[in-house]
Amino acid sequence: MKDVIDYTIGFTAVEVEAILAVQKGELLKTQQAYASDGSSVNKRRVEEIHSIIRACQDALKKLDPTKYGKPRRMIQSACVGYMEK
Repeated sequence: MKDVIDYTIGFTAVEVEAILAVQKGELLKTQQAYASDGSSVNKRRVEEIHSIIRACQDALKKLDPTKYGKPRRMIQSACVGYMEK
């Protein structure tokens, strides 16, 4: 599932929390099914659920940073070669 929806657009924090709760339940059921049969279909489903949960977590950080913390930002700089003064 490469294209994950941005849950900060058109959703409130409460709605994202509801989506997250549903996905947690689905994750538990799918993990139990994968543990019992080891199906690759169940493994893919677990990966899809993980990506939705991650998107919900990111959205909650943006929608309510005081409750869920600020989103992480990666800052990187590099210098290649000689820099003149």
